[in-house]
Amino acid sequence: MKVVLVRHGFTVGNDLGTYTGWSDTMLSDKGIRELKEYREAYNYPETDRYYTSDLTRTIDTFKLIYGEETPITESTFAFREINFGDYEDVRWDQINNIPYNEVYIQNKPHVNGETISQVSLRLFGKLTAVLGEMQKAGEDSVTIVCHSGVIKTILMFLKPVSFDNYRRIDTPNGLGYILDVDFDALNNYITLNYYDPIEKIK
Repeated sequence: MKVVLVRHGFTVGNDLGTYTGWSDTMLSDKGIRELKEYREAYNYPETDRYYTSDLTRTIDTFKLIYGEETPITESTFAFREINFGDYEDVRWDQINNIPYNEVYIQNKPHVNGETISQVSLRLFGKLTAVLGEMQKAGEDSVTIVCHSGVIKTILMFLKPVSFDNYRRIDTPNGLGYILDVDFDALNNYITLNYYDPIEKIK
């Protein structure tokens, strides 16, 4: 099966340098402009299904890349960004406490935000359900327009690699990865064969 993971475009929150997990920040002018350019420059594959998180920035990103005429199968809470708790909408350079990612990869509760266990449970609970439905329907490809933390967490668990690699996984706005996976529906088990970045049109 093919799983395409796309990060939303550049947002107002990205421009301000704030933690924006569950906050419903909008795409910035820069983000909208880049996505229009990327749609012409990059090879976003067509798939059997299309999912987004339920936050506006992923839905708007989907429409800019795939067009208003392409239906979204579902916009779901399950594919939301990490909830940064008390850090939501706070600028990164104004944090005097521990940076969120440092605690996230240690799976420790922090400032009323989510742990990596909580995030992975909602992500993989939904992802295995989607892959199971696809297998029954004879489908073999899905696109998920989501968030940086979502992509990093999925790749860390499927590769698998040490959680220390969280910071090293590149997740540029508007781009992402194409994963080739096997899915064992009987055991809800996903095996990652390989993955490649979304490439420019040659």
